[in-house]
Amino acid sequence: MSMNMAGYDAYKKTQVQTADQGALILMCYDGAITFLKKAKKAYNEKDHAQWSTFLNKAQNILWELLNSLNYDAGEIAYNLESLYNYMIRRIVDADYHKNIAAADEVLAYLNDLRDSWVKITKKSS
Repeated sequence: MSMNMAGYDAYKKTQVQTADQGALILMCYDGAITFLKKAKKAYNEKDHAQWSTFLNKAQNILWELLNSLNYDAGEIAYNLESLYNYMIRRIVDADYHKNIAAADEVLAYLNDLRDSWVKITKKSS
């Protein structure tokens, strides 16, 4: 690994370790959105291996978001649980059936969630 990559990796690790909960959720949304965009690019290039790889990475982030829900927050946590589970199922459908519309649907939901989360974090800061 080059010296530049080692420095970048250390920076990213520190960024994640020192981020507050709101920033971590935004990082997760950003990561899932990025992987879905990369999956769509792979789909359009007919690179089915990369399509699956990037869909799986987005799905793993959704699993992480699902597993980190705080149910003490009430109804919002249960609504997010349902939405995250739905998006995971749609990603599985996208991968299995090579269904780009399902990936687009999840991407739209994630963009909406991200925009909402940005507004929430701005209000609380």
